[in-house]
Amino acid sequence: MIGAAYLAAEGFEAELAEELRLGGRSIAAWHGRLALSPEPPGPSAWALETWTAPQEVPAPSVKSAADALRAVQRNWALYAHGQHRRAALIEERLPPVKARPLLFPEAAPTGHLGGWTLLATDRLLFSPTKTSPFVNGAVQFVEDREGPPSRAYLKLWEALTRAGRWPQPGERCLDLGASPGGWTWAIAQLGAEVVAVDKAPLDPAVAAMPGVSMRLESAFGLEPKALPAMDW
Repeated sequence: MIGAAYLAAEGFEAELAEELRLGGRSIAAWHGRLALSPEPPGPSAWALETWTAPQEVPAPSVKSAADALRAVQRNWALYAHGQHRRAALIEERLPPVKARPLLFPEAAPTGHLGGWTLLATDRLLFSPTKTSPFVNGAVQFVEDREGPPSRAYLKLWEALTRAGRWPQPGERCLDLGASPGGWTWAIAQLGAEVVAVDKAPLDPAVAAMPGVSMRLESAFGLEPKALPAMDW
């Protein structure tokens, strides 16, 4: 019996496996990047999402698989690993779910979304509930290809979107190891103040943004008491 399924980010299967092992959760089998565990679901930092109520049912035909999913709920996201053609035919019989890129700062979608996959030609695994509202746990954004000095800002956007909150105008943030300034840029764009700390300078355009101040020193040698109070 499958108690939970954890979807690893590509290339991070080993980290997820070690996290589950340390948490006393075993892996009965891998289905692509989906770790199938007999234990109940638990928190996981390395999983893009966790399927919290997995069910395995027979699916002798495309129609029976689609009917089984539609009988539970409307919205489903496919995790495809093997059986691609058959999975695509099942997906065609389900209401479409489109992963629209978010325009940050835009809240994560609130619609209910389940996950499903084919373990074999005639075996369907699905979970009506999962920990991420995104298709396969992947957050997509409308990218800014002109303003930021690097693409590191996307990592911060994702973290803040998953947390459901972000710095507000007037709040003060500390960015350690800030150069060239991807995170500093993202925070300043929100109207918050940023104290950027790095031995290397910020990109000049970022350093000139309102609310940005720079300390050219090592973050490891920083004395916290020498800084003003921080909100982030």
